[in-house]
Amino acid sequence: RLSGNPPFYEETDEDDYENHDKNLFRKILAGDYEFDPPYWDDISQAAKELVTRLMEVEQDQRITAEEAISHEW
Repeated sequence: RLSGNPPFYEETDEDDYENHDKNLFRKILAGDYEFDPPYWDDISQAAKELVTRLMEVEQDQRITAEEAISHEW
């Protein structure tokens, strides 16, 4: 992890803990993530842009391995 904090996060209500993983997985599949402060505040924009492109939901829009290796970060 770049920031020590994953970009995907799901709040858990104590009475709904059994749905936590399912809800988190839905967020991952939908590409619903954030670079939450303060964890991501010191991470460069170039690094965030690469992470964003690596996590693109649409496969044909996602960065390729070759493009990732050539990325400025």
